[in-house]
Amino acid sequence: MSYFKATIDELTFKAAKKNKTAAQRKIYDLYSRPVYNLSLRMLNNEADALDITQDVFIKVLSKVNQCKSIDFFGVWVRKITINLCLSFVKKNAKLITNINFKEKTVTSNRIEITSSLEYALSQLPQVSRTVLWLYEVEGLSHQEIADNYGKTVSFSKTHLSRAKSLALSYLTTKGGGYEAIK
Repeated sequence: MSYFKATIDELTFKAAKKNKTAAQRKIYDLYSRPVYNLSLRMLNNEADALDITQDVFIKVLSKVNQCKSIDFFGVWVRKITINLCLSFVKKNAKLITNINFKEKTVTSNRIEITSSLEYALSQLPQVSRTVLWLYEVEGLSHQEIADNYGKTVSFSKTHLSRAKSLALSYLTTKGGGYEAIK
């Protein structure tokens, strides 16, 4: 489920186009949490997510006139967020060939399961984690992901497969938690 489906009212939209501070604040209040959460999931770093969130709102508020319809405002904000995160990932991506997951025991407690899954995600290479998140959570197609990266569809499919495989290998080793979520 995407929290970017929330919409703003027509008055706020028009006021934001006229650079009215109160309208800009409403937009920020409505979308700041989804922008930050998506950025955090894609980048796995709080400081980077905060920086991207700031960049997103600078872009959104300065280019609000480019959004053609109020009905697609949330989608537009989400697309800006994804594009800025992907630009950041591309700029800072490092090839990681050997991943050493630390062992972590998990019981059937829901908090522990969530913690285990979050930990497994945090251990994935940044590009693979981002592709996994965009595909599985944000609902982007392989073609959309490939277009955002300027790559082929096989790029997206390969990174998704790699991310799932690495996460599964973590979760199934030494009580990593997979048994608890079956």
